[in-house]
Amino acid sequence: MSETLQLEQLTASLQQLLGEALFGIYLYGSAVDGGLGPESDLDLLVVITQALTLQQRKQLAETLLQISHPIGAVQRALEVTIVHKDHILSGSYPLSYELQFGEWLRDELNQGVILSEHADPDLSILLKKAQMHHLTLLGPSFSQWSVEIPVQQLWQAMADTYPSIVAHWDEDADERNQILALCRIYFSLVTNEIAPKDQAAQWVIAQLQPQHQPVLQRMSQEYKGQIAKQNWQDEYQALQPIVDFLSSRIDEQFKKKSSLNK
Repeated sequence: MSETLQLEQLTASLQQLLGEALFGIYLYGSAVDGGLGPESDLDLLVVITQALTLQQRKQLAETLLQISHPIGAVQRALEVTIVHKDHILSGSYPLSYELQFGEWLRDELNQGVILSEHADPDLSILLKKAQMHHLTLLGPSFSQWSVEIPVQQLWQAMADTYPSIVAHWDEDADERNQILALCRIYFSLVTNEIAPKDQAAQWVIAQLQPQHQPVLQRMSQEYKGQIAKQNWQDEYQALQPIVDFLSSRIDEQFKKKSSLNK
C-alpha cells in the first residue's frame, strides 16, 4: 500500500466514523516539509466540530491500528492527532487534543486501552508546523481559518517539553529522534523558525567541537536513510556530550528570552 492509498483509506474511514463532525484533515510534517525518511511516519491533523463519543474512540482505535503499520514495515506508520476546532481557536494554553494515535500506543490499544482527551504543551508546536506546511486532504486550508500560534506560546511549549527529553533521551531505544528533537528546539529558539530535524541537526553540527560532529552527522544520515541503522545504545558516551551541549544552549536561550520579557 502506497502512502497515497493509506491516506485515501484514512480519509474515507474518518468520513464514515465522524460524519458531519469532521471539519478538516491535514497532512503535515516531513511528508510536506523536508521529505519522508525511511522510518518517517505520516503526520495527520484531524479537526472536528463535536466531541468524540466513547464508541467513536473505540472505533477510531480499531481503524487506525489497521491502516497504520509498525515503523520499519513496508507501509507507513501514522501519527494522528484529532483536535476540536473550538480548542484551536480558543488561544488557550496548553491546548488539548480529543485523541492522539501513534505506533508507540499499539500494544496498549491491543490490550483495550481507550484513547482519551489530553492537554499537551507540544500541541502548540504541532499546530504551528501544520500552519507553516500542510497539504489539505479534506476541508478548507488550515491557514485560512486557524489562529496563528504566538511566538511566546511556542517558547512556553518548548520550555515545558524539553526537560523531559533531556531526562529520558536514552530510554526506549529512541535516542536518535530524541536528540534530533533537541536540535530542532535549539534551532527554533535561536531562529524563531521550525525546521526539519535533519536540517536542524546540520545547523547544530557546525557549532559542535570537531570530535563530537561525526556521531551527530551519522544520526542525521540514518534519519534520512543514507546509511544503515545504527545501534545508538552502544554509543552513550559519545552522545551524552551532545545532549549536555544542547541542554546548556537551550537553557541559555530561555534565560535570554526571560530577561527580555522582564
